[in-house]
Amino acid sequence: MLPTKKYSQNIYIEITNLPHGGAGWELGTCLWSPVYNTNRRTKTWKLMEKVKTDDIIVHLVKINDLYHFYGISKVSSPLVITENKPAHSGNWLPPYQRIALDSFNPLDQPYSVTEIFKEYESELKNILKKSSSSFYVEYGKTKELRMAQKYFTTCSDDMYDVFNSISDKIEFKPVLNDIDIITIPTLNEPQYPDYNPPSRVSTIVSRIIRDTNLSRQVKSENSWKCQICDLSIKLNNGNNYSEGHHLKPLGGTYQGPDIKGNIIIVCPTHHTELDYGVIAINPVTSIIEHIDKDNPFHGKYLAYKREDLDSEFLKFHYDHRFKNDSPTR
Repeated sequence: MLPTKKYSQNIYIEITNLPHGGAGWELGTCLWSPVYNTNRRTKTWKLMEKVKTDDIIVHLVKINDLYHFYGISKVSSPLVITENKPAHSGNWLPPYQRIALDSFNPLDQPYSVTEIFKEYESELKNILKKSSSSFYVEYGKTKELRMAQKYFTTCSDDMYDVFNSISDKIEFKPVLNDIDIITIPTLNEPQYPDYNPPSRVSTIVSRIIRDTNLSRQVKSENSWKCQICDLSIKLNNGNNYSEGHHLKPLGGTYQGPDIKGNIIIVCPTHHTELDYGVIAINPVTSIIEHIDKDNPFHGKYLAYKREDLDSEFLKFHYDHRFKNDSPTR
């Protein structure tokens, strides 16, 4: 059963593919598009300007040339314009527009849109009579239902009811959490001196430190030292600081686990390099690899070993971030 729509919420449908935008722009973490079409004059995706915080997004994803009902998420920030280029932006030129999402709930088994067209044909055709703005169209004399050529569209209440009916049938019960970013200072993570709780700030956060309680435990057990350079930042209160990086991301399409085996302890510099896929640990040799062969840590072993660091997640990061996600490789 899908979450009940609030009076203040609108529902939209994203029609996309699994690569989405690449590292930092993954499916379920954001909506994105270029601001202008290829002619550099037309704003084809102007509808995205209407999206507001707390709206609901239904995701339809192309898998093996067929579209599927893939999941649902919630908008966590209004649209912002950025010159930052997604790794998988194709031939689209900046500027880009981006809307942050949270609470991404993927289906255990994506549900074929072809089956939706067969099972709900009469309902879908009736919906089209009320509004032509949808993710599908009637084609030819037979009025066969086919996918429309668009990335983003509105979802009527009647269409949401269809997705809800499917969810009931397959026992898909997503939860859209009300997530607020709360800063809880500790001796090793003191509150920033210039921190003031903001209302809503239109900005791009290129890297989020997902610092769970377990991450803090692992850092404490290892003296807050980076596993790559063996350094720790000394704070003016006498304590040390480091960061925990989840090799398989917790959110988005990956849904990595929050376990010790998935967390590597790093300094902020090497955390950023891991996020952007410019450094990794070879899961077979345990040797550090960097895209810059002159980097001082390229070809070296980790500063210290942890028996609880799982090679499965080192391999995931090595294959998906270091080898695949960078546009330079």
